[in-house]
Amino acid sequence: MSGFGMHIRFYGHLRAGFGLAGGAKATARCLEAAGCQLSYVDLALASHAAVQELPCDSHELGSDDIHHQVDFVHTNPNILSSNPELLERHPLTAPLRIGYWAWELEQFPAGWERFFGGYHEIWCPSSFTAQALAQRSPVPVIALPHLPDWSHLRERNQARKVFRQTSDARPFTFLTLFDFWSTPERKNPEAVIRAFQQAFPRQDNSGPDVQLLVKASSAEQFPEQARALKNLAKGDRRVRWIEALLPQAELDALYDRADALVSLHRSEGFGLTLADAMGMGIPVIATGYSGNLDFMPPGSAELIPWSLRTIERTRGDYMAGTTWAEPDIKSAAKAMRRLAMNSEYAVQLGLRGQKVAQERLSSKRLSAVVRQRLGRWWLPPNPAPVDAAAMPAPSY
Repeated sequence: MSGFGMHIRFYGHLRAGFGLAGGAKATARCLEAAGCQLSYVDLALASHAAVQELPCDSHELGSDDIHHQVDFVHTNPNILSSNPELLERHPLTAPLRIGYWAWELEQFPAGWERFFGGYHEIWCPSSFTAQALAQRSPVPVIALPHLPDWSHLRERNQARKVFRQTSDARPFTFLTLFDFWSTPERKNPEAVIRAFQQAFPRQDNSGPDVQLLVKASSAEQFPEQARALKNLAKGDRRVRWIEALLPQAELDALYDRADALVSLHRSEGFGLTLADAMGMGIPVIATGYSGNLDFMPPGSAELIPWSLRTIERTRGDYMAGTTWAEPDIKSAAKAMRRLAMNSEYAVQLGLRGQKVAQERLSSKRLSAVVRQRLGRWWLPPNPAPVDAAAMPAPSY
């Protein structure tokens, strides 16, 4: 937006290759699309290698010679609790301070209350997450979904068409992606494997030629969990594993090969891989629950029914006694078979999903949210900037 021009110092895991990093880059795109000027501060984590470039090099990293109106901190309280040095090295000094938090359950996350201090607003990726955080937030909580890299997705859409026109006969390929750091019990790849094997029994030779690609990041850091998961498909050559942090070109090639993407998650704050797949016209099978529903209404994907379950044992940040969804594996298996048996239906579902994603996650729509929220603080009829002295410094 011409004339908006707000200077923002943007903190995030910008060079890493996991979910919070992808979300940070998507939010940075949205802020720039709204006309903001960003300087970047990379919050590097020892647990996640730097594999990406910064979103933009138009401003020097964390430049101190720019008067920043906003400090925008795009990471979760649990990360800051475990790594307090991240912001100790980069104190927040801008008059307006915004935190962007991702969360995946209906209940407010345990122990996050003390991290509200010093922020004027909390932004998050979906209305589902906003409902959870607003339960205890003393400041406004705003849902700003992630903005896909639409120029890249358009290029990938064309590349996928070429791949399909030039490739020889090949199995119908399902793809599922997850990171062990994101808690496999929540991402639930086990259910995808079970649904695939139920849909296409190994002893049944009458079915279509199919395969399942399981892209698992950080497996080397969780060897026991990785071993247990791989044992589920032991001896099934149709289930193929990719256990590596792929550079973008190889990840693109993986999407090119996918005829459908499957996520039988128990809960999502947003669902970056789902949004990207829909943006490329790949048909999606996903649990009909949580943050992905902001861009995935009925008819745009195969939405799998679910039942609400209490978490019996704490899994990572997801505490015993809270709830998430249990997707119906039988329904997922039927959806897989439906797509593999009817290629025309699969193509049409992908096109419908693409259209909805383009509408609901458009740059125009999401940047309008940014301008409205930031304009509330800085533009008429309330032109006076916020008083930094009136807010305590964030405590980590």
